[in-house]
Amino acid sequence: MARIPTCMCKDCNRIGTVKVAIAKRGERFGYLCDFHANREEGYTVENGYRLGERKVHGFTFSFEMETSRSTTKARGEFADFGFKPTEDCTVDIEYKSPIYEGLNAVSKQCVSIEKLISENEMYIGNECGTHFHVGHAEYITPETMRYIRRFNNSLFVPLSNAIMADVEKSACFFGRQPNGWAEPVTMRDPSGDYAGWQMKHEAMFNLQHDYTVEFRQAKFVSAAQYMNVAKFARDVVNAIVENFIKHFDDEPADHRRYPSKTAYRKHKADVTANKLVKLYEKYTKNL
Repeated sequence: MARIPTCMCKDCNRIGTVKVAIAKRGERFGYLCDFHANREEGYTVENGYRLGERKVHGFTFSFEMETSRSTTKARGEFADFGFKPTEDCTVDIEYKSPIYEGLNAVSKQCVSIEKLISENEMYIGNECGTHFHVGHAEYITPETMRYIRRFNNSLFVPLSNAIMADVEKSACFFGRQPNGWAEPVTMRDPSGDYAGWQMKHEAMFNLQHDYTVEFRQAKFVSAAQYMNVAKFARDVVNAIVENFIKHFDDEPADHRRYPSKTAYRKHKADVTANKLVKLYEKYTKNL
């Protein structure tokens, strides 16, 4: 019997028996164990691997890539990138990225993913999303996420309305139209002192998580398109941090106009919402 070549699996510490071609510098192939060559982790498994050193800006980024089909080579490439293959009953595989400390690392991965698609090693159908997560080491925490949930409608309904005003343009930008897995935010959605599990998971801006804001309408079409969405998502969260979170405990300067702290917080949320709409208009101006 011929000896089966073995090496360390690219995804875990098991023995790898399935040889796969990869495109990493200086390497032409690697190995996957039987599990990661043919199966996936559970749906709830998270990818806690962090890539890069913390930047001065404090932002973190990650994404979940749903795929309709991916070859063994694609599995090997994603394992080499540090992604986790997980189950999702609505698609073939959902790959969960590491947590990146900067957008440069995201950009490099997007170029590699685009190459896999062009080589027909993977396919992303209309049913697939590529949800993008933005966090911040200091300002996106369980406490501040409660602030955002409390004023969910004030912050996100105007932006959602702007997206829904021209769904063809939003599809061009995000990669797909709003749908049952990325629904518009309306005044009927939860907005109050809620825990994450009480929020609407299928909203285009998902606030269920304690350390990230999730942008669910995003879908990977090309590296350039997806990076534009990633920058927009970063700028949205940055605007929320600078104009809302940092001022959440401010005392109103004009007590006649804002008779309570809640009224002033609502005002700051409305100001922030206006800035989010302007950001969207800026990013979609030439579409």
